[in-house]
Amino acid sequence: MTLRKRIVSAILAAMMLTSAAAMSACSNNNAETGKEENAPGSQTVTPTDVEVDPEEELSDYELRQRIPDNVPEMKFDGKELRVATTDGDQYEEEIVAEELNGDACNDAVYNRNVKVEDRFDIKITCQRDGSPYSIPAKISKAGTDDYHLIGFYDYMSYNPINSQSLLNWLTVPNVDLSQPWHNKLANDDATVNGILYTICSDLATTSMTYTHCIFANLDLSTNYGYAASDLYGLVNEGKWTIDQLSSMITGMYVDVNGNGKNDIANDQYGFGYQITNPADVWFNAFGGHYTGRDEEGNVIVTFMDDKTVSELEKLLEFHYNNEGFGKLSTQYDEQKWFLNGQLVFAPMRFYAAFADLRDMESPYTMLPYPKWDEAQQNYYTNADDKFTVFAIAKSLYGELDFIGPVYEVLCAESYKSVYPAYYDTALKGKYSTDQETADMVELIMAGRMFDFSFQFGESVFQRIPYMIRDCLVDNNPNLASKYKGIQKAMGKQMEKVFNKVYELDG
Repeated sequence: MTLRKRIVSAILAAMMLTSAAAMSACSNNNAETGKEENAPGSQTVTPTDVEVDPEEELSDYELRQRIPDNVPEMKFDGKELRVATTDGDQYEEEIVAEELNGDACNDAVYNRNVKVEDRFDIKITCQRDGSPYSIPAKISKAGTDDYHLIGFYDYMSYNPINSQSLLNWLTVPNVDLSQPWHNKLANDDATVNGILYTICSDLATTSMTYTHCIFANLDLSTNYGYAASDLYGLVNEGKWTIDQLSSMITGMYVDVNGNGKNDIANDQYGFGYQITNPADVWFNAFGGHYTGRDEEGNVIVTFMDDKTVSELEKLLEFHYNNEGFGKLSTQYDEQKWFLNGQLVFAPMRFYAAFADLRDMESPYTMLPYPKWDEAQQNYYTNADDKFTVFAIAKSLYGELDFIGPVYEVLCAESYKSVYPAYYDTALKGKYSTDQETADMVELIMAGRMFDFSFQFGESVFQRIPYMIRDCLVDNNPNLASKYKGIQKAMGKQMEKVFNKVYELDG
């Protein structure tokens, strides 16, 4: 097998999340004992799940094609599947492509839709909307069927859920959440009392492209004595920690314009970003979970303890007292600074490899977020809270026999062709030129978390998923008092909202 094929196979294997490491990486960490209790992992796909000739050497891509979607054959006489989604090219591109244009990702979406449209005799259309999360309440109140599927930011899920305008995905026919094209990590965490209002699947490519990691400029890091092999060694030996990263970047500040000032617009830094979404990853990266479940299956908050306070203290030191850290002024500025060679390391989403960095001349790689310490077993990350989840408005109850099978096959075909195209496109870029980098991507994907708290972060949970970020922005070490100030309101909201929308005994 060629090196190129091995890299592609490794990346596709990462998407399957089949290894035992992936299962433990998605476990619930107990900060008190250091023990880990396994949470539901991703769907395991092995050659025993599909019919394979033992003499054949099949790639991961070929194995994907052999997994049946188990949806019966049916026709809908030219019916239109109407989808509403968030305004933005990356969101519309999850659903439709107008024509073949030679771009692998675009063409994979186009061919997927042609295949699904021909199979069911339907037409797939997509409408962009500035606030799609408000659509379910509007059409449910009006009793109309404007859109069969509605996609919106994960963190805006509370809006249609609180308005009680969504159907439960667990009651939708022909949708099999055990299949590998459904995001088990996200869906399990978002299921409360047997109710799943918003679903995540491979139709939402943003759930993959918006995964956070650390990009490293290999020319710059090598200049400071850290070649690619050294970085991979730190990760593989379990020594890639926040302390290690902090010590490395301390000597990476360069006064490029020689004006004697710490000039963010012109100088070079070891690490930097605008303190927004990447800051939300630190708590998960250090093994924490914002929420969990008690023995009765009720949602509980697991955010605050002594370790959380210590984490903030160390992060404040990293962000404000390390000369190698550059505090950028605008969200996603790190992508521009990294491209320009002004950052040795930068926290970004995989999306940067598909978009901003495709023409970057310097070689770079991707690493997981650092661990809290060497005792932490696994590396963790999360996805930007703006990845897409899909919902069905209550007024579409009579259309479930149409929506269910079409949605399931769209997800299955995305798993089989669209996701591999996205990974292959990234591989043709600059980030994965060797097997070690492919292994890093696999490691990052295995450690993803999809914490339920983000869906209610701006309402019920009183911004606890953003509390570390908020403290970092304000250089505020008083996390315990900040949390204490919202506990009472959060408790009341949890009791009031969850009891109502998830049909719990109150």
